[in-house]
Amino acid sequence: MKCIGKIFLFLIITTIPINCYQKLNEKFQDDVYIDLSDTNWENSLPINVSSAWEFYWNQLLDPTFFLANHPLGDAPIVEFRPWTNLTFSDRKFPAKGYATYHKKIKVQKSFKVKQFSIHFMHLFSSSKVYINGELIQEKGKVSSQFSEIIPDRTNSTIEFLTNQLELDIVIQIANHDFYQGGPRGEFLIASPSQMYLYKSKNLIVDIFIFGLIFGSALYHLSFYFINRNQRAFLYFSIVCITFLIRIPFLNSKSHGYFIQMRSFEFQSIWLHYVNILTFVFSILFLSELFKSKQYKYIENFFYVGAILALFTPIVPKAFQYYLNFVYLVVYLIMFLTFSFFLLYKHKKEAQGLYSMAIALFSLALFCILAISVNYYGIQGGLYLMIGYLFYVIFQTVSLSKFFAYATESRANIEMALHEESLHALSKQRAEMQLMVHDQLGANLTDLKVYLERKLASLNESVKYTFDLDHIYNRVVSIIQSLRNQLLYIEDQNLIFENFVTGLHLTLLRRYSDVGREFEFLASNDFLNYFNEIKIIGKNQSYFLNIFYMLYEVCTNDIKYGRGESVWRLDYVNSSFYINQRNLLNFPIEKQKSNLELKSIKQRLAQLNGTLEVQILDESYQLKIQFPA
Repeated sequence: MKCIGKIFLFLIITTIPINCYQKLNEKFQDDVYIDLSDTNWENSLPINVSSAWEFYWNQLLDPTFFLANHPLGDAPIVEFRPWTNLTFSDRKFPAKGYATYHKKIKVQKSFKVKQFSIHFMHLFSSSKVYINGELIQEKGKVSSQFSEIIPDRTNSTIEFLTNQLELDIVIQIANHDFYQGGPRGEFLIASPSQMYLYKSKNLIVDIFIFGLIFGSALYHLSFYFINRNQRAFLYFSIVCITFLIRIPFLNSKSHGYFIQMRSFEFQSIWLHYVNILTFVFSILFLSELFKSKQYKYIENFFYVGAILALFTPIVPKAFQYYLNFVYLVVYLIMFLTFSFFLLYKHKKEAQGLYSMAIALFSLALFCILAISVNYYGIQGGLYLMIGYLFYVIFQTVSLSKFFAYATESRANIEMALHEESLHALSKQRAEMQLMVHDQLGANLTDLKVYLERKLASLNESVKYTFDLDHIYNRVVSIIQSLRNQLLYIEDQNLIFENFVTGLHLTLLRRYSDVGREFEFLASNDFLNYFNEIKIIGKNQSYFLNIFYMLYEVCTNDIKYGRGESVWRLDYVNSSFYINQRNLLNFPIEKQKSNLELKSIKQRLAQLNGTLEVQILDESYQLKIQFPA
């Protein structure tokens, strides 16, 4: 339900721009002259008046031509769209050229001063805007001489005061280099407050989409720094960053709020290089994600195309824009086709299959939609941003599943290797034990039996001369040492299966060998902790360090203690508490006892623990605490 709610919220936010202006009444759709004098401008949404404009091809008409009672309706009536998309009597208009667009709007019923605002997306190349005969805005340089045309294509928001009943709008447009010519998108008119609200809604959508993609880029980049082997996260984060770079140049063109608006030529070259980065790192992302099979010829196709595309800005502008557009369309289709092919080819092994398929389908749908509507002169920046967002969101879900699967697989492999290692170690220890028992132990036993027989048959002087009693005692000691060492190996093997049991048996055996009493008191929390945790992989060294430290405590007790040794082990608030007490063989200085605990302190320092010694007469107590 939470996921559905988030998707619903996203759809509401992304549809804000669709509902933030109103279309023209149907009865005015085909009229050059429209009457909007009944509009309450202060409360009304911006009105789109992009339909029915007079069109004068290869003419840069002065506004006086229309103000001198020029009859309307003599010229062709067109939409506020590029003239390259217009056809009259099978006539097509080239991109290179100039034209005048004209429209007349009645905005109020009485002569009073009123403020209005008009807004439209950038026009192709250069433009001049006249309202009621007055030049309101000029971008670039408009001229009938192509060599004199200076392009400047940025969005326009024009505020002006008028006391006239009507607005006579004349727009002159000239184009030289770009593959389309003329206006595009919506032509909106409203009060300044309503126009500000309209632009704010568009900006909110830009910021919302930018924030989500920015968060995804940081998310994947941080995952890469945590897991350097997963380079797919690095490549995808760079792809997200290339999307972020585009967003300020789309829809509301928010980069103009922070830096000086750049020329269209600069924007075109800049975004072209961003496109190159996007395709290169997208193909690297796919290659890293699907490692089982490499398609080098496809990758080389993208790399060669990227190298060639680096040089398109140095060709003449008339060809440059065409080449940039062709590169974008060809490699976008190639990337989408290759992605779907890889997804189909690896459908049995690809994790997050459906999420990735939705991501690619969304990107394909919205990118093709954006390119199509842009080509026909409708603003497609919002569709492109939505395509980026859907791709990033669903690809993020797919990558998360992929990473979870990879982590689980790695853990299973590590567990299998650990179990195999334990099995091999156990087998090796068993073989070593058998070898020691069968060979070295047997030989030492034979030597012991031989010495016993000799000692029984020789007189005391011979025994003394060759010190046979000492040799016999050494042989017995070596046999006992070998026995203890084999038992110690068994104890180490046991602690990996059950730490508490292995520790208990080790301590019990050591105290029994020296004839000491031993009491081992482990709390239920202590037992439950080791029953729930598995000693595998990287945590083996941690628990071995605990084992060796407690082994040192036992050795220290055997060396200096006497009587019964009491051990209490507890686990409280994620910390271990070890309390060991006994009697001393003789009174001992506290300082000396601390010196004897040097090796224990060194191991405890690795565990970030603390040690406390209490000596009262001949009573000795050791308290150890360290975090789990």
